[in-house]
Amino acid sequence: MSMQDLFSRVRRRTGYMLRQWVPYNEQYRPVGVHASSEALAAQPGSGASYAEVYPAYHSTLTVSDDFNALLPSYYDKVPAQEQIPPAFVLTLPGGRINVDNRSSVAVISADNHLVGDASLQYLPGRFRVTPATENPVLRQRYFRPPHQVQGTVCSLLSGGGAAIGNYYHWLLDSLPRLHLVQEAGLWDTIDYFLIYDRRHRFAVETLLELGIRDEQILDVQQHSHLWARQLVVTSPVRGGGHHTPPWAGQFMKQAYLPAAQARAVPRRFSPLVYVSRRDAAFRRVRNEAAVEALLAPYGFESYALSELSLREKAALFAGARMVVGPVGAGLINILFCAPGTPLVEFLPRNLVVGDYLELTARLQMPHYPLISARDDASAQKATADRQDDLTVDLDALRQALQHALAEAEVQLA
Repeated sequence: MSMQDLFSRVRRRTGYMLRQWVPYNEQYRPVGVHASSEALAAQPGSGASYAEVYPAYHSTLTVSDDFNALLPSYYDKVPAQEQIPPAFVLTLPGGRINVDNRSSVAVISADNHLVGDASLQYLPGRFRVTPATENPVLRQRYFRPPHQVQGTVCSLLSGGGAAIGNYYHWLLDSLPRLHLVQEAGLWDTIDYFLIYDRRHRFAVETLLELGIRDEQILDVQQHSHLWARQLVVTSPVRGGGHHTPPWAGQFMKQAYLPAAQARAVPRRFSPLVYVSRRDAAFRRVRNEAAVEALLAPYGFESYALSELSLREKAALFAGARMVVGPVGAGLINILFCAPGTPLVEFLPRNLVVGDYLELTARLQMPHYPLISARDDASAQKATADRQDDLTVDLDALRQALQHALAEAEVQLA
């Protein structure tokens, strides 16, 4: 662990203790919970406005027995069925948003109540969303006065834990909220957009691509407690669950592909894509040289995605006929893939997760998971298992390629 990481951890721990035990500005602690945004907006005098964009529906998913049998103990099972609540946009006059705790987002109405279905509280050690009544802000005692913004602020915060500064969650759980705002007819009313950290180049780049100006982007680093003349928030993109709504992928294609295709990308990409994590600090492929040697005769080229711009990544995946690579945030770019494009995903035995099993089903992409043997590095702890490197079974990869390429020829013909 670097000294910077150690310092950050100590600072977070100190901040946590301070918020829990030292009373300061306790008038900002919510006095209750509004369980429903719709019910809040219906209350006389609330001033809140609720717009339902998509109705509730029942979602199903075919889950391989391997996934739930091999799932790490600290993960919930991949759900085969979910009841997805309505997708909505809520406008709160004099609303506040508090992100003092890294693992929660607290949306607070003018009457000082937590808005339960627009907030989020997350258990990092269990990778699980918990009920609104467990939001840390309800127990918090130390509050810095909120930064006051005399304008309309749209929050794009998608949750704590891995969602903070994570490319996967930004593309899947944050940006599609803009679609809900557009569909509610509120796009032109927004003065500012709230994100986690302006230092994340991809976050700023994706917003600028949509015509949002740099001066409109606020971040939590400077505004962890914010009061807005009008606060605009949306329901979670995945409804607080795991299943992705079809409109999320449709929005990402509609929002970003036209620019990537209309403006010449300076390099040509192979339609057979291997996504390398050689630029990552962990979860790398130990035998990557052998993997690339196996893939090369088929025509695959290797790409480290941190080296590409947003337009280049969109163009790369939109033109892909097949994608191969280890589980990681970079694979979320399959949002730009055409239906029928197969994904061969390398999964460490210590981290068998269904994120892309689920997403490929929504995107109509064949999914071929290759689960590696357990590695000695595993400590059966979330942090260790999530960072383990992996070794690909080359024979299994060769078989998966043959099946996937045959299916791709049929699907994409």
